Amino acid sequence: MTRKEIIAGTLALSLMAAVGGAATALPDWTTDAAGPAPFAQAMHAPDDATLDQRMLGRSFFSIPWVAAPAATTARDGLGPFFNANTCASCHENNGSAPAIDAEGQPRRALLFKLARPDAHDARLATDNPESPDHARMLDPRYGGQIAINATGHATPEARPRLETRQIAFRYRDGAEVTLERLTPKLDALAYGPLAMDTVIFTRQPPALAGLGLIAAVPDAEILAWEDPEDRDGDGISGRANRMTDGAIGRYGWKAAEPTLGAQIANAAASDMGLTNAHYPAELCQSGQTACIEAPRGRPSPQGLLDLPDTRLAAIETYLEGFKAPQPEHLGASAARGADLFATTGCTACHRPELRTADGREIRPMSDYLLHDMGKDLADGVREHMAGPSEFRTAPLWGLGARLRAGHRFLHDARARTPEEAILWHGGEAAKARKTFISLDPAARAAILSYLESL
Repeated sequence: MTRKEIIAGTLALSLMAAVGGAATALPDWTTDAAGPAPFAQAMHAPDDATLDQRMLGRSFFSIPWVAAPAATTARDGLGPFFNANTCASCHENNGSAPAIDAEGQPRRALLFKLARPDAHDARLATDNPESPDHARMLDPRYGGQIAINATGHATPEARPRLETRQIAFRYRDGAEVTLERLTPKLDALAYGPLAMDTVIFTRQPPALAGLGLIAAVPDAEILAWEDPEDRDGDGISGRANRMTDGAIGRYGWKAAEPTLGAQIANAAASDMGLTNAHYPAELCQSGQTACIEAPRGRPSPQGLLDLPDTRLAAIETYLEGFKAPQPEHLGASAARGADLFATTGCTACHRPELRTADGREIRPMSDYLLHDMGKDLADGVREHMAGPSEFRTAPLWGLGARLRAGHRFLHDARARTPEEAILWHGGEAAKARKTFISLDPAARAAILSYLESL
């Protein structure tokens, strides 16, 4: 057996042992995944200073930002281009948010992003990347993300919409599932056409589960699972996404950000137009005159940036302080599903356990590595070392809470259920998908029951 199979089997046995008994006492850094608001349960603060920092971070995360000029200097940096005026708009109760409405059209939480893959390929061949601070090459007129809102005299960049194609899938036992392929479109482009080689792709917000715990996992713990040449012959060749400075990416759908602070800074700039040390200039392109000339937020005691380091650090402390969802107890079907989840090969990427530097065991069900997910999920986009069909293994903790809230799955929100998400898997996951499809209905239902318990 490979090391991955041994670890996965050990987890399955531990879960099976809990069937039918009393609920297992969870570590104090976790919370019951079936409980209320599982993404919003705070860990104990070690001291008053940390508690104060969390409260400050919560205010900048939750209270709406406003456009300049305004009476406040603390939150007057919104825009000129933005999609939402609070972080909480796309992270309800610190989870995710509905990305697509009942008519199949995008809601605010679904971000329409832009990239130029051909230019990115050319850049990778040079010694001097054109824009080393960005994970991908951007559209010259619209940058890296479409803004659906604007302040002052600026005009929103476009009106996004989705085209949906339904695809019927039938199991050998006759059960049917309807999949949806979503194609992003942009109407009413306000600043001219996109570049000929620009690709439109979408991203939905992740749930903010266990972010501080993931930050506490040493790089070596993640890299120990790397196997880019598939030396163990299991068909899985995960590799870390590495930044230009060698840092290991672990946040984002393609692991394009190495730290939680960097991820927050990217979202603050791209989604709300908040300048910070990572993005000190407004994200206006050369032809967007009203954006360039828009009033800026008044200087605060912390400086000229909308989100100075002290405030960015406060948001980071706030998000680091939440527990991770974990099932307190599994019913018989879910426990059987945990065993099947391992034997079908899913745990080769959805790694059962990780350990933080201080020895805490966590179960995000991810190896935080990149994997080729096949052509059906590929979006044509490169981010740092991640290729067009490569994605970071999605953590599964909190999946049940997201399902109960009616949220979707996969990077572009195409999957309405975990079952649909599994059926879209390809590439390195094709073997596990094939095994899942071959199972009888009761076995498939057991796996889905397990996933819904997470």
